[in-house]
Amino acid sequence: MMKRMLVIGWTLLFLTLIVSCMKKDRYNIVLAATGIEGYQWQLLEVGGIQVSPLAGDRRPFLKFDAEKKQAVGFAGCNNFFGGYELDGSSLKFGPVGSTRMFCSDLKMSLETEVFKALDMTRAWEISDGVLVLLHDTEVLARLTTGCGEKNNAEVTGTVWQWKHTLYNDDRKVVPADPKNYTVQFRKDGTLNVKADCNQKGGTYSVEEKRLSIEITQSTMAACPEDSLEDEFVRGLTAAAIYFIKDGDLYIDLIYDTGTMRFSN
Repeated sequence: MMKRMLVIGWTLLFLTLIVSCMKKDRYNIVLAATGIEGYQWQLLEVGGIQVSPLAGDRRPFLKFDAEKKQAVGFAGCNNFFGGYELDGSSLKFGPVGSTRMFCSDLKMSLETEVFKALDMTRAWEISDGVLVLLHDTEVLARLTTGCGEKNNAEVTGTVWQWKHTLYNDDRKVVPADPKNYTVQFRKDGTLNVKADCNQKGGTYSVEEKRLSIEITQSTMAACPEDSLEDEFVRGLTAAAIYFIKDGDLYIDLIYDTGTMRFSN
């Protein structure tokens, strides 16, 4: 009986390993076929050093916009953007622009390494589902999507209208017209925001259910005194996690201070 159980156990383990390998091979085939554009690549390693953000910190990431031929991402302290040239396995980044925030020495050091890797990149390859940036045979950085699906697919494309924000002190803020307060997440990691009388833009990142939003540009129209523009933008930039329920988008704010609700 014991021998039979051992045989069954080893058989199940063997089958599990086969299925796991088949899934990994299928994932690698999909990536090889679709290329590197359209995915959110999370940074695992740069300059030979593993990247492990502290709890609550954003993980640096990189996205390629195939239509604009523009790379966007987060380098550890600042958001960045710049052109790129992709030809088969050849890859070269153009000059990179970024926001101008100052962070701790540790984050600034990481950012320096990220920009250095981008500047030196001349090729790429996929190995075990990991994107490897290369200069000749030198490995500059390793990045992963985290899963086989594009991990921002739940929220992209839809123009989400702000229904209300419910704060943990029971205060509820409701816009008079939800169509005046909207956010649209694009597949390339950028977003479009309508905040009453102003149009805004920026970037976002999704890692599992964690959501981070940065507003980097805005028109400068003077909205009415009763406008909720500032409240709306403060909420978006305080995003921590999100979930979809009954077709509505919910964004929980940092420090568990409240929840924004959106409909489409």
